[in-house]
Amino acid sequence: DESGGECYCGKIGCVERVLSGPSLQRFYASQSGKTLVMKDILANYQAGNDPIAQLTIERMLDMFGRAVSVLINIIDPDVIVLGGGLANIDLLYTEGVEKIKKHIFNTRLDTVFLKPQLGDSAGVFGAALL
Repeated sequence: DESGGECYCGKIGCVERVLSGPSLQRFYASQSGKTLVMKDILANYQAGNDPIAQLTIERMLDMFGRAVSVLINIIDPDVIVLGGGLANIDLLYTEGVEKIKKHIFNTRLDTVFLKPQLGDSAGVFGAALL
């Protein structure tokens, strides 16, 4: 189910339900019957010894490409700073960007993708400044 089912907010179709650590862990568990954290799913993917990890990471890259391409097609930002735990996955900045290119309107992608300088805590710091 590409919608990811019902979100925490009560709506259906939220990106958080398909493109977050917990949602990808749930997807992995639903396909394999095993519970692993993202770090282990990614390690299995990189080792090439777990077809469900392969499926899960490919799903992440595909959903990332689709979701971010919508932002680029509408807003056309110069820079996107990724946040959250998945922002630590280097594949998003390489293979994920390649997936974005498949879905954008333009023939070239000029948007720069950056890791947050404050790491996973960037949102907390931003909220504290409010």
